[in-house]
Amino acid sequence: MLVLVMLVVSSGVGTLCRAEIRPDFLMDSEPALKIPDPVKDFSPALKSLWLAALGRPEADMQRLAAETIARGHEYGVPDLTEAVPRLQTLLVAEKTHPATRFAAARALILLESRESSDKMFEVSQTYGADLRQLIEPTLAKWSFPPAIGVWIDRLSNPEVRPRDLILALRGLGEVRESSVTSTLLAIVHDETRGIDLRLEAAAAAGRCAAFGLEPDAAQLAHSKTKRQSINPICACRLLGRHDSEAARKLLTELAIHQESVVAASALHRLLEIDSSLVLPLAESAMNHNDPHIRRAGASAYLQNPAAERIETLARLLADPHPGVRKEICDGFYGLSNQSSLVGAIRTSAMDVLSQESWQGQEQAALIIGALQHQPAASRLAELLESPRAEVGISAAWALRKIATPESIPAIIDKARRQTDRRKQVSEPSLDAQVAHLCEALGVLKADDAESLLVRYIPKDPLMGESSRCAAISSLGLIKEGKRDAEFEDALVNRIRDFSDVDPELDSVKEKCAVTLARMKAVDTASELKGIVVSYQLPIRLGVALRWAVKDLTGEDLPPVEPARMPPGNWFLEPYTR
Repeated sequence: MLVLVMLVVSSGVGTLCRAEIRPDFLMDSEPALKIPDPVKDFSPALKSLWLAALGRPEADMQRLAAETIARGHEYGVPDLTEAVPRLQTLLVAEKTHPATRFAAARALILLESRESSDKMFEVSQTYGADLRQLIEPTLAKWSFPPAIGVWIDRLSNPEVRPRDLILALRGLGEVRESSVTSTLLAIVHDETRGIDLRLEAAAAAGRCAAFGLEPDAAQLAHSKTKRQSINPICACRLLGRHDSEAARKLLTELAIHQESVVAASALHRLLEIDSSLVLPLAESAMNHNDPHIRRAGASAYLQNPAAERIETLARLLADPHPGVRKEICDGFYGLSNQSSLVGAIRTSAMDVLSQESWQGQEQAALIIGALQHQPAASRLAELLESPRAEVGISAAWALRKIATPESIPAIIDKARRQTDRRKQVSEPSLDAQVAHLCEALGVLKADDAESLLVRYIPKDPLMGESSRCAAISSLGLIKEGKRDAEFEDALVNRIRDFSDVDPELDSVKEKCAVTLARMKAVDTASELKGIVVSYQLPIRLGVALRWAVKDLTGEDLPPVEPARMPPGNWFLEPYTR
């Protein structure tokens, strides 16, 4: 099963759908074990304990209680809003310790106590900058009117600290207070101001106004002062909500600015307005030395796909920046359901696969595997020998996805050599590659691989957890419906290994149970059932053993009790004997 995460990026024209490709393991999804969702089982005494602690006079106790109430609310402990009155009292009391006051404010924010807005605002203006940094962004999201007035006053106060002025700029931008646009513009144009303030003011003005700032943006974009890079960045920010023809023209001009940060900002805004606006600039952008600009150009092509654009995009599969090449890989898979594009995607991916860039080989292998393009099997087998672990893992996974019988000899040969090698070296990547190769042999039902795969049954930490699980799972596919007493005994011995020192891995036991069921080893069902009855098992292992018993005998054992979450680790918990 391919693990996919669907992402949608909207633009004025067209939509980019990306399906994320990750080299998954078949054994994690087949069979589909129904693991019960954890149950939130909080003691009703937690709330009363924390409220009592909140009422204690000790500052540390108050602070810990407030912090725990905030964390408990995030975890889902119910009815913690009952703490609001006491938190409000601690928030405003003159004798409250600063750390406790901060914890109380944070708890009220996480509890979304809008009724506490006035008190939060009061303390933010009274007890220091740290509280303002915590509270004022929340008041902006809640559009609290008294805060807006204070932020407006700060704009004309020469004594205000820069940190507080930035808070005001961000708050006014958040609430889109259009009445201060002219004041914000004055800050943007004032080159005696700090760079950070000017940029923040430009961003705020761009949020406050959706039209009318084109002349100011043009003035900044064309200025010839010593701060030539800051001014055009401010221009881009001023146009943050503008989509007029004048705004588009200016942004297009800035998209080829010699300063990369300016060009990237302009391209990003053009993509937001209408990705087709970037098409005339896309190919040049994809050849830029800045990854943000390359990515913007690629996004324009991906959002406006055409067969003739695939080859240009494919070159970025080998991009040195991981974010860029992943964008192309995932974008190609998202487009592969279009019949007019899939042929070009396969051809371009094969071209990249044949080249020497390890980055391109890795991403092309992922695309080829996801599309199950069988003509790539021989090249993927060659890439199993790549010195780059990323390539070797992707090639192994792709061979499992493609599953061509002709690749069996190469897969067995590589898996055998890696099995011997792991006795001499310790490489985490080796375990992943061998596990994918083992799964490929199981999917292909490669009888010739049985002698290799059984080497992973004995308990040996050098053989790797993923490889052992994959090998045992694959043996179940190869020997499906075929009884083998010696083999069955070896699997049962793994499951019953609950020794106090170095017990068998639960994941290995799970795969052993599944393989016994696939072999139809009905004689082992009573042993599996006895283990379910006799031991307190981890949830997933308990589910796997019950699944195996059901598959072998048709008997439904009592279901697994779901996990109780969270397990605890609160600063105060009720005492139980």
